[in-house]
Amino acid sequence: MPYEGVPRSPRIGIGDIVVQNVPNDDLELQLVWLVALERHGHALTSQHLAQDWTGHIRHGCDEYSIAIRNLRRGIEPPESGQYDNWFHDGMGAAIRSEIWAMMFPGRPDAAGWFAQKDAVVDHWRDGVWAEIFLASAESRVLATGNIGEALRDSLADLPQDSRLARGLSLVFELFDAGTDAETARQAIVRRLDHPNFTDCVMNLGFIAFALLWGESDFITTVLLATNCARDTDCTAATCGAILGLAGGTAAIPGEWLARLSPELSLSPAIAAVPGVPRTLHELCERTVALQQRMAQGISPDRYPLYSPLPYSTPDRFDKARWLVLDGREHDIPAIRETLLREGRCPEALRPLVVETYGLRFDLSAHAREANTLHLFSFLCVEHPGAGPEEIYLSATADVGFTLWLDRRRVMNHHSRQLAIPSFHRTEGGAAFQYPLSHGERKLVHFILHSCRAPVGCTLMFGNAFNDHLDGFHLRMPS
Repeated sequence: MPYEGVPRSPRIGIGDIVVQNVPNDDLELQLVWLVALERHGHALTSQHLAQDWTGHIRHGCDEYSIAIRNLRRGIEPPESGQYDNWFHDGMGAAIRSEIWAMMFPGRPDAAGWFAQKDAVVDHWRDGVWAEIFLASAESRVLATGNIGEALRDSLADLPQDSRLARGLSLVFELFDAGTDAETARQAIVRRLDHPNFTDCVMNLGFIAFALLWGESDFITTVLLATNCARDTDCTAATCGAILGLAGGTAAIPGEWLARLSPELSLSPAIAAVPGVPRTLHELCERTVALQQRMAQGISPDRYPLYSPLPYSTPDRFDKARWLVLDGREHDIPAIRETLLREGRCPEALRPLVVETYGLRFDLSAHAREANTLHLFSFLCVEHPGAGPEEIYLSATADVGFTLWLDRRRVMNHHSRQLAIPSFHRTEGGAAFQYPLSHGERKLVHFILHSCRAPVGCTLMFGNAFNDHLDGFHLRMPS
């Protein structure tokens, strides 16, 4: 966990390992799913899991936060995972795969089917395929103990034109060619690199690499995964889980196994969920009992494969209206003063007002010859439920930018990083507390410098828990 998100290899060895018993969503969410499965059995649906999201998992980051936002707005699975979700290819679903494999050992199709029900709540396409791939591979590992064979067979089940299948195929090509571990690691890191450190394709490539080159040695495998960097807590945990599925507790060296606490470390929100296991012993007993129960009702027919929804433009809710101007073609200071004075778009500029849907504004059609783009809109705050001190603003763009609210410059950011529209790990911008009160109206002036396509920006409003808040509207009256 100390290396989560690092962009380069930490190059740690066995002497750098520290054992801590701390909460982690990789395990916690599966505990909630265990309780849901005990309640619903084979009748479990994505809607049941969505109810647990809204009932028990009140806050989250990235795809979790987007899914909660969508569910709160009445968008049900599978749309909740696809709709307006920049993080739909994140690792958030892949790390929840083990429970489905343990329910259906030797039935990878069933494990994948239930993993799909889980993943579509907050993911889409490769983000869903990632959990299906791991669940089906883990189901095979439980039946045969052969990790390499299980990974290959589950890769064959993926659509071969998917980004995930192409990334995993690269790993196997290097392995089959006899490439040494360090050369392979460098090649995989280079070829699968992604600006989002939780990207599932990149990180599943690291998992497959560590499992193949680790040769079932627990510490070697975990260190190989961690030294690929990026989403290290998830990659190392998944490798450890798969080794455990293949060899049980015997897969973990005794000196390390002895350091584990028998108590599960849970965050307060998960600990408050009725019926969640509190110890490793209880978790194991209930998992085995549930697997035996699930084995009774499993269909003899092969469960169907995942078929992603087509991409849809998020236009059900409040659309934003921006006046988009090329700085070379307009007198920006004069227009700015006119907007501040009159509170509406001048008639001559109305054809340049653009309607957008969703959180991210794609400006590629307006970017040419490294121009500077000036975006104007009026922020109208219609959120009576939170005090000004509770509001957080997140602004990101794929280029350097300056952000003004009325006559106050609130950001001047020129990192040149690709934007990550997140509250807790913002890249290509920043997230910070900014007091805004219900009923306020401010002129937003978003200046994007040296624009080349593709390019986009995002302006979001949330709270200290990384939740998206409704009632912050961007409007340009005519």
